[in-house]
Amino acid sequence: MAILMILDIPGGTVGQYDKVNEIMGVDDDNTPDGLISHAAGPTDDGLLIVDVWESEDALNRFVGEQVMPAMQQAAVPQAQPRVLPVHNRIDSGAGSEPNVILLIESDTFTPAMYDDIVSRMPAHAGGGSSHPAVSHVAARTDDGMVFVDVWDSPESAQRFFESQLGPASEGVDIGPIEPKIVPVHNRFAKS
Repeated sequence: MAILMILDIPGGTVGQYDKVNEIMGVDDDNTPDGLISHAAGPTDDGLLIVDVWESEDALNRFVGEQVMPAMQQAAVPQAQPRVLPVHNRIDSGAGSEPNVILLIESDTFTPAMYDDIVSRMPAHAGGGSSHPAVSHVAARTDDGMVFVDVWDSPESAQRFFESQLGPASEGVDIGPIEPKIVPVHNRFAKS
């Protein structure tokens, strides 16, 4: 089962992130076995990394064998990743410019509610290839869901929320949607 890994590193820097990738030899052409997609960017207080992996075993193997030693060598502050089961994902939407990560956490969304709402959204039809985001991941938490989308801009996401999410969720209490917006420093995905 695919999993979403979210790593928020308070005090982490883009320079440290680049050094870790250099030490591991990871880039667009050399991605770890089992990695589906990866995005990283600076936050107000550190660094955010979001990955989708084919399995938790693949993630754990990569972290144990490569990430931890490289992070220690690059003096990256320690942080605990969150690992969540993926409920749905669109690996390649119609978006082409991976400029921002939108991270949305909701304790009101349930997987059943999500499925019902997206069934009424044209962007999710036919495997999501017409979804205006570059990519979309919906994962389950103990008390709700987390969504990680990569967009060309926050404005594009807002237009999507207004034109598709709003009408599809009419009459459903989805609660407030307050995305954490993070500029993309690096992104790669297996094709």
